[in-house]
Amino acid sequence: MPPSKKLIECTAYCSCGYCCNWEWGIKLPGFYYLGISPSWVPLRFRKRKRGYLDEAALPLIAKFWTATSLSGSPYYGLTSNGTFPAQARPPIFSKLSFLQYHKLPARLILFPWRLFPRHGTIAADTNYYPFGTRMFVPGYGWGKVEDRGGAIKGPARIDLYHQSHNEAIHWGRRRLQVLVVLPGQSVLDTMRIPKPLKNLLRGLDWVRCLLF
Repeated sequence: MPPSKKLIECTAYCSCGYCCNWEWGIKLPGFYYLGISPSWVPLRFRKRKRGYLDEAALPLIAKFWTATSLSGSPYYGLTSNGTFPAQARPPIFSKLSFLQYHKLPARLILFPWRLFPRHGTIAADTNYYPFGTRMFVPGYGWGKVEDRGGAIKGPARIDLYHQSHNEAIHWGRRRLQVLVVLPGQSVLDTMRIPKPLKNLLRGLDWVRCLLF
């Protein structure tokens, strides 16, 4: 089945405490931590749960989940696929890159490594879009499904990662025609050639994206 376009509700999110339900806390002996939050009660004693990483590696001041199911667990900022989320970065010579002209000086002068394009992180219902599914979202760019959430249900909703809360607020929620490429649906995936050659062609594709 070839790639297809679908009308999907695209919501923005970032890694801030408001979007991801975490707060800074000071680790205390036992199963407690002192939560620090910008509210009328800035310090609160809370119960702490063990995380899936080594507790000895947890710093004295760390982030902790405040969501109902994960409340008290260390927040490491990783996706459900175990990767760090990233915002989509379009090729430098592309229509989308020129529409985001305010970012060009930093990409060209201050952070030259940002010249390379990058897939953004997408959170979706993996029952419909498994990990590795690529999507092209107008105004955002190419993204890859690497995360999921309890509130993301069905094929008509996805979340797009943004680096800052202001950018996430600016994006808000949009209904867009999204190009969906499931794993194995791209032309390169269907080519019957050795895997090392496929990896080489993928590299050439990224180089070509720098210019076109």
